[in-house]
Parts: sequence; structure tokens; C-alpha cells
Amino acid sequence: MKFHYSKSAKYLIVFLLLTGSLKVTAQDIHFSQFNNTPANLNPALTGVFPGDLRFIGNYRSQWESVPVPYQTFSGAFDTKLFHSRLGKDAFLGWGVVFNHDVAGNADLSLSQVGGNLAYTRQLSESVLATVGVQLMAGQRSVHPEQLTFEEQWNGDIFDPNSSNNEFFNSTNKGLSSISTGFNLHYQVEGTRTKFDLGAGIFHLNQPNVSFNDAPDVKLPMKFNPHFVSSFQVSQDFDVRFNALFSKQTSYQEILGGIAMRYHLSVEKNKELAVQAGVATRLKDAVIPSVELQARNWAAGFSYDINTSAFKTATLRRGGPEFFIQYIIWKVRAPKEFKACPVF
Repeated sequence: MKFHYSKSAKYLIVFLLLTGSLKVTAQDIHFSQFNNTPANLNPALTGVFPGDLRFIGNYRSQWESVPVPYQTFSGAFDTKLFHSRLGKDAFLGWGVVFNHDVAGNADLSLSQVGGNLAYTRQLSESVLATVGVQLMAGQRSVHPEQLTFEEQWNGDIFDPNSSNNEFFNSTNKGLSSISTGFNLHYQVEGTRTKFDLGAGIFHLNQPNVSFNDAPDVKLPMKFNPHFVSSFQVSQDFDVRFNALFSKQTSYQEILGGIAMRYHLSVEKNKELAVQAGVATRLKDAVIPSVELQARNWAAGFSYDINTSAFKTATLRRGGPEFFIQYIIWKVRAPKEFKACPVF
């Protein structure tokens, strides 16, 4: 008797052929709004922002229309540290980041927590140079009992109690990662024109990620040069350009986008702006997006419209992505305090 695959099973097989098996080299999480997740883009972006305390949350859901969706969450915090020993033209940035990613019928997941540390020096009135490091610890896990295999077909029916002849030494794997990066920040004083040009270099130690302790299954190094910019073209309008090239062994990703931001109010403590843009992931997706900034808050939404060969299974529905950001400005005491006389 011939075994017949369902439509969903066919999609699953195509997906597995595209993304590989549990034994191939692992890859990192990624976001279409890479410019809104600086802790995952480059450790050297830690502390490089206007303000004192920054909180960012990111969520991505991908390929919900097929049986094996991805869901990714990231939360990050960073701040600045000034000290006389660093000099008046330098500061430290430090922060923490948490990532959680889960995918597929076997709930293949990666959970990570770590810290970023960066040193920034002012080279001129307009230029800041930063180098940063990141230390991450995490765990991969999988639930192979949720998968089905051809060996469980006994010739007449599918028997879930039959052995699938697949063996795992463990379904959990701990790992640690060391990463670094550099960045140049340029800001035109008195305007909103600015850009960041840099690169992150992740997984310098290439940790082993095999569930079966295979020595050749490692998390490879990732190199991702990036350009994130905003150019003020009038009192009310900005044009923003963002670009990313990410390479991790044979996998590479090229992302580029443009957006227009309109400032409804630029009055101090009453800032309000809206933004609309579009980006493309080369040979994969077109990504429209919208953002809203209100005082210290910013939030955005984008949606991947799939254009790759996988669009047959996804019906072009790549997936939604959200981010939210909150920045706190500290109130600093004046350098000199003069008491009013009492009459």
C-alpha cells in the first residue's frame, strides 16, 4: 500500500529541505526591523542613543500559514555610565538582553540571556567611536517525540508507538557565546541628521550546539555590517535609510529600506512623529512598515510579504513584527546652586 502525504506534510517537507535538519549548523534569530533591535545588531550600539535609560521589546511571528511557524521575542535594556577616570570625552554603555526563539513541530527553541559592554569616545563635535563586547549564555531544546517519521508507517497504518530509529543523547544543550563590534556615530549638531556605520561580529568562540555532541556542529561566526541613518530635509520631514548585510557561513541576508518621517510636533516634551516606509530582503520579501513616536515612546509594525519560492506554501504571508521602545531622561542637578536670600 502506498503512503499518501497530506498537503500540510508536503509543505513541511519543503520547509525542512529549505532550512535543514536538527543536525545541521545552527543559525541566529533575525528581525526585519533590525535597526530597532540594537542589542542584537551590534554590541557597540550599547549606550549610543539620546537619553539615559532605554528599554526595547521586539516580537516576530513568521510563516503562520504553514505548519512550522517561527516565533521570536527579544527584550533589552541599556544605559550610560560616566566617570571622571574615563575623561570628559568618553563614557561606558552597558546593558542586558534576553532572546527566545521557537520553531517547528518539534518546538526547536533557543533561549539566551547576556550582557553588553561598550566604550565610547568622542572624536569630534560630530563623531563618536565605539567598541563593544557581548557575553551570552543560553540553552537549545527540542521535543523529538512531537515529530513523525517514515519508519512509523508499518505498511498499513501509521503507528505512533513504533520506534522511529532516531536517538538523541540529550534534548537540551547549553551554550555560551562571545561577540564584539565597532561603530561610528555621526550627528550634525542642532539637527536631526545622524547615522551609525558599523558591524557586529558574533560567536567568536563558535560554541557546539549538537544534541548528540557531534564535534563538527557549531554555531558559526556571523558578520553583519550595517548602516542606519536619518536625514533632516525640512523642519517637519526626515528621510531614513537603513541597510544590513548579514553573513553566517553559506547563509546571507541583504536588507535595505527607506522611510519618511513627519514631525507633527517638535516642541520639547510634546514630540510627536509618524513614519511610513518600505524595505526589501533580497530575493525573499518586501516589508512595508509604520512607526509612531510620542515623547519618550516609540512603537512600530512591519509585515513581511514573501516573494521567494516558498510563497507557494506561505501564500506570500511572511509574518508580522512589532517593536516598542521607551527612553528615560534623567534630571540632573545644576553645577552650581545658589540659595535665594530669606527676607
